Amino acid sequence: MPRYHFDLIDSKTVADEGGTDVSDDIQAMDVAEGIARRLIQERPELKNRHVAILVSNEDGEEVCRVQLDTIH
Repeated sequence: MPRYHFDLIDSKTVADEGGTDVSDDIQAMDVAEGIARRLIQERPELKNRHVAILVSNEDGEEVCRVQLDTIH
């Protein structure tokens, strides 16, 4: 199973050191959306601050970015 990293980014990056094993890019995007939803619930002040979850695969290639501003 491939490993993906979910980094929190704004003006600086909080790196996901360990990563998470998920089956494919689609599931990694779903995981990122779940992380973003939890962050908005726990830290509503992050909304409207251009914060995102950057998803990258085990080769370091960007899969997607989930902007917290777009989460409802």
